[in-house]
Amino acid sequence: MKKFFKALLVIGGTAMAAHFGLKAYKKINGTVKLSKSLPEFLNNVYGEMPKVNINQTLNSTSIKVFFSQEILDKHNDIDSTVKEYVDDFYPELAKNAVEVSVQVKSEEAAEEEPEAAEPEEKE
Repeated sequence: MKKFFKALLVIGGTAMAAHFGLKAYKKINGTVKLSKSLPEFLNNVYGEMPKVNINQTLNSTSIKVFFSQEILDKHNDIDSTVKEYVDDFYPELAKNAVEVSVQVKSEEAAEEEPEAAEPEEKE
């Protein structure tokens, strides 16, 4: 009888660890895929490639989107667009609290992006 309960405890613990491990893997994998696809989606919608920062905690996801002031002046629904995109394509992330903040891209970051895309030639 003692062996039975010990085996039951080991099997139950292993199953529980596998369950939570799989959930954590899905969250992390979803966050990685979102970080790659969200800037492309927003570029297609608004015509400018934004800078996106995504932070995942146990119970929440924080998404910061940086656009130029011109885009922010023209469109005031960027946060709702991002939330709808996450709800539609990443339901494993939408189960947690999703916080979206839209901010102005700094001038230094906007100037650095084109330079970073072109590699410098060495003589």
